[in-house]
Amino acid sequence: MFSPIFRRNLFFAASIAALLIIYIAPLGSYPLMEPDEGRYAEIPREMIESGNYITPTLNYVKYFEKPAFLYWMNAAAFHLFGENEFAARIGCALCALGGAAAAAALGAFIYGRAAGFLAGVVAATSLLYFAIGTINITDMPLSFFLTLAFVSFYIAHVKEEKKYYLLFYFSCAMALLTKGLVGVVLPGTAIFCYIIATRQWKLFYKPLWLPGIILFFAAGAPWFYLVCRDNPDFFNFFFVREHFVRYATKMHGRYEPFWFFFPLIPAALVPWTAFLFALFGKGSVVRSPRGGGERRAVVYLLSWFAVILLFFSFSDSKLVPYIVPCVPPLAILIGADVFRMFEDKEWHGFALPTLALFNGLLGAALLVYSFVGKEIAAADALPVAAKTGFALIAMPAAAWYYTSRGERGFKPAIRALVLCSLLFVWGIEGIYGIVAPQRTMKDVSELIMKESEGSETIAAFDEVLQGIPFYTKRRVMMVGSPGELEYGAAQPEGRGWFLTKEEFMPQWNSGKKSFILVVKNGDRLEYLFPKGKIRAAKRFDVGKYVVLFNREERRE
Repeated sequence: MFSPIFRRNLFFAASIAALLIIYIAPLGSYPLMEPDEGRYAEIPREMIESGNYITPTLNYVKYFEKPAFLYWMNAAAFHLFGENEFAARIGCALCALGGAAAAAALGAFIYGRAAGFLAGVVAATSLLYFAIGTINITDMPLSFFLTLAFVSFYIAHVKEEKKYYLLFYFSCAMALLTKGLVGVVLPGTAIFCYIIATRQWKLFYKPLWLPGIILFFAAGAPWFYLVCRDNPDFFNFFFVREHFVRYATKMHGRYEPFWFFFPLIPAALVPWTAFLFALFGKGSVVRSPRGGGERRAVVYLLSWFAVILLFFSFSDSKLVPYIVPCVPPLAILIGADVFRMFEDKEWHGFALPTLALFNGLLGAALLVYSFVGKEIAAADALPVAAKTGFALIAMPAAAWYYTSRGERGFKPAIRALVLCSLLFVWGIEGIYGIVAPQRTMKDVSELIMKESEGSETIAAFDEVLQGIPFYTKRRVMMVGSPGELEYGAAQPEGRGWFLTKEEFMPQWNSGKKSFILVVKNGDRLEYLFPKGKIRAAKRFDVGKYVVLFNREERRE
């Protein structure tokens, strides 16, 4: 009834539509999680409130740890959709989808349209990529612009069309505006390694195109000039402290051993991990590239992956999201390799048994945990485990079933892999409904707004609770450690809003000033109020936190 071309295009379109729905539809269904999502929602909210889009502020004090692009993107979303969770996440989700599309474009350019489609699906449905792409942090916009830079450079280089270098330079500038110098260092280092490995010496000078260089500075330099003009100490704090000192020391307490990211790479690629190992097989696109073009492409993609992995591995400051930009180059190789298996009608590199072992064990473990795990109630865990576990187990089962029927079974087998990966990320999305309510200040903020008379000062003890200013639209006094607001606390606008315990407690006990105090229950509450002597007119317990009001009850 339908032609093969129509059916193929219909499958492509349906898969893309499913990804759009899975990524975007649930974004507003769970509250902002502490600390990152609250932080990156509050800064653009304050930009809108103050009208100052040059100097970022967090809790109304200067905050210079990151450049401004994410704040601008989120502020634009707030203008369009209102100041809510959906608006706070939509920009990052679109960056994730855009990065997957860019990976698909490069995969199609090198290996063909079908391989490119698979590359985009592998990227978009990989565990770490999806998880980071549906929350509000800087790592996915950075990954998007790095991916766009790598893709545009390679196409410009192979096609020898300089117009693509404009996109390369622009992407590097935007990566710089997203997370600093890594936006230039990582592409530059990877391209340098590629040039050395392939001995294409002309690449040392051919990409140095004046219109591209002008575009880079026109896009990337103005904000840095303006913020340095308005804040003379920005340069030292941002470039020296937050780049070189942070990279080389343990100043933020994020130290992990050199090998920390290596075992995370296979985990990041679930449910496609088995196909990562298949790349080591003799018939893979990595070990057996077909022609000089594919051979150079493999070197380029591996340089892209390895430079990012090693750069962050050598750093003394490590967080899991840092390796998100490693996923697209691996996704391109995996997508191309899966397509080669389809073309050759053969599972090379022990792909199928590895898929059965890895996904089968992981899927079974998820299902068992939903019943025996104590951290999450079975009623909450089972719907997530059922979808993700079924998807993981169904991948090797469907692949074996179809291909056991002969060579014609490879096409439906590959389609089954795609459908199972979509089911997997649909199931993973449900985890946010479990985790987010446990890591949010929304409930606390709603209580404050309900009980507050509006004149009290909100205070938080020994924690920067980022979501409270966002949800309440009010400034929060910090008692105890200023945490990441240490720089802003020392500025004039921080005076009187950052107190030690010894400075705050007399004010609290005197009753002359009305406070709403938020403190984590347990040791912190005991430290602040030894022996349970809490002078409070009202006390509310909200999850792990206690909310105290010190005001006297109204007299009639």
